[in-house]
Amino acid sequence: MPSIPTTIVPTWPAARRLADPARVVGFALAVLLLEAVLAHGIVGPQISKLVFLFIGAFVVAFVFRFPMPTALVVIGLTDFVFYPTYFAHQVGPVSVRPHELALACLLGAAILRPRRHSWGGAPGKALLVFYGMVAVSSISAVSSGSASLSDTFNFARPLFELSFFYVIVRLFPEPRQRRTLLLGAAVIAAATGVVALLTSLGAGFGSALQAAGNQTIRAENGLDSIDRVRLPGLSAGYALFWYVAVQIAMRKGGKKLGWSALLIGITVDVIVSFNRNMWLGLFLGLFLMMWFGGVYLRSRLSTAIGILVALVVLVAIVGIPGSNSSTVAPIVKRGSTLFNPEKTTNEGSLQARFKETSEAWPAVQRNLLIGVGAGASYGVTEEEQIVSGTTVYGNRVVPQLFLHNQYLYLILISGLPGLIAFLVFLLVPLTAAFRRPVKDPAIAACGLGIGLVMLSALVAIYFTVEDMTAALGILTGVIMADREGPAADDEPSGLLA
Repeated sequence: MPSIPTTIVPTWPAARRLADPARVVGFALAVLLLEAVLAHGIVGPQISKLVFLFIGAFVVAFVFRFPMPTALVVIGLTDFVFYPTYFAHQVGPVSVRPHELALACLLGAAILRPRRHSWGGAPGKALLVFYGMVAVSSISAVSSGSASLSDTFNFARPLFELSFFYVIVRLFPEPRQRRTLLLGAAVIAAATGVVALLTSLGAGFGSALQAAGNQTIRAENGLDSIDRVRLPGLSAGYALFWYVAVQIAMRKGGKKLGWSALLIGITVDVIVSFNRNMWLGLFLGLFLMMWFGGVYLRSRLSTAIGILVALVVLVAIVGIPGSNSSTVAPIVKRGSTLFNPEKTTNEGSLQARFKETSEAWPAVQRNLLIGVGAGASYGVTEEEQIVSGTTVYGNRVVPQLFLHNQYLYLILISGLPGLIAFLVFLLVPLTAAFRRPVKDPAIAACGLGIGLVMLSALVAIYFTVEDMTAALGILTGVIMADREGPAADDEPSGLLA
């Protein structure tokens, strides 16, 4: 069916290109920075440094010329099968991560060669304020000796992926570009679901993923049952679930089938994650999309969701072909707790989170202005294993430097002003998305993705991990770029065109 017409807003003039000398200087500075890193970090013959420098210069040039493929590479490195740290390379005292280098190059292109001269309005300014407060808090922690420089840097660096916001609003002003970006992210998330399902059923590469840093693969209910698998792409799938569902509801023919396949992959990923926060979030999201999506979307979405629910129920009753009945039993058992919350009150994880929140609360009250800093102790401890090779020698008590309640944690690393700035960064795009749901329900679905992440962040680490901060940067950037309108007169606005 033809796309739903959207409100036409005043177009922006084409972005003026920087003069050639300015672009050459910018490229030279990027190469100089790369050269400095290589010179101080890589140990080997001089020829090796020159080879790496040449490759680095070529990569920088590629990023400036092809920002969209680079953006998709960044998503693939942060929200796919392997955690971003798996690809890290030690360069001197710093662990260099490819996705951060690629994103930094995209930011350079957004600053030097923007296609739209915009910083995203109030959310863009709020994000800068938040970064500033994190920096102030971290500098204070290092200066006082309450945190080491390495801990402060490593605990704060996942926030860098939020700057994807600036890349989108400055480099991708056309809705067509943003549709491509979201489609690419959805494909990556669905592919993650396929890998997660195979791993949960005992595929041979599960141990390889475990060794690569995916520490959330474990057995549920014995060796014959399905394993719990949580890969980085789960974050993108959770954030984009309703965006993909809306695309199914509003499409026909082959496109509907294609989007349906993506939703199945994402749904499988969420199911085998055994993440009740996400299960509950998507359940609540159904009612919100039905309420805000309008009559037309409501009728089509009901059919699509009905088919999906029937498929899930069929799998729960009949099981997965080639597996025994105990395979899906843990899923049914865990899902039943959503309707019987009293069954979860005695679970160790919930008790541990309540304990850490209560222990952190006094530190939060004492440090409302600038917090204690990223990587600094705030009075909560945890036990970690003492491991040498494959042998475990026991446990030791160490300071816990993170907090599952992400709102309190943001106060700890940036103070109350930092938390307020962060909420402005998320809430302005969220409210903007829900102001035009009937005209463009896909934008509303992006806003819903932000809202679900914010809800889950009360009990899960979703604001300060690379996979989820990248997803939040994408969603907020897409919404604000859509709000500012298309860059060309002949470009239809919205995400359904």
